[in-house]
Amino acid sequence: MSRNRIKLNICGVEFALTADDSESYIRAIAEEVETAVQDIVDRNDRISVTIAALLTALNYCDERRKAVDSADHLRSQIKDYLEDSARARTEADEARRESERLKKELQTLRARLSEQTEQAAKAASEKSVEEKKSVHAEDKPIPSEDRPAQKKPDKSAQKAPRPQSAYTRAAREHIPGEHAQTVVEDPEGFMSFFEKKDDEQ
Repeated sequence: MSRNRIKLNICGVEFALTADDSESYIRAIAEEVETAVQDIVDRNDRISVTIAALLTALNYCDERRKAVDSADHLRSQIKDYLEDSARARTEADEARRESERLKKELQTLRARLSEQTEQAAKAASEKSVEEKKSVHAEDKPIPSEDRPAQKKPDKSAQKAPRPQSAYTRAAREHIPGEHAQTVVEDPEGFMSFFEKKDDEQ
């Protein structure tokens, strides 16, 4: 790239310089410097053009340093943002992979649950059929040879008759066509008591 030789006049001072930038760009910067110097001279008549040029240079150096510091701060923030973005992207990729793994695991569990449910329903159906068959088998009459032998009542275990009174014993016999008769024994000569009375008289 060819270097450009440019003649400038700033505040009455003429000089020439060479630069890699275009002539228009250099002249625009020269006009900006001349404006800044002229503003300082206009605000204070005692200041010479040399002092005003030095003050202008100081102002531009101050602005440059602040701009550099601000750029460094912005660059640091951008770096932090890029690191956060990369970290977030990595976490998002891991979360996506974990989500895919959980989806596959969920599908596997659903398939296994469906299979177990079908097996349980099939087992319940088979059990119900077996219970129905068992109920029908119990409803059939049992052959006499398969019936358990019935025990005859033990007569000896029957309640013994209550002893009759010494004074009266009644025996009731039911004879077809006749009324029940009651036989009463004479307690210790009950009738003889009246016989003795008759003898005394």
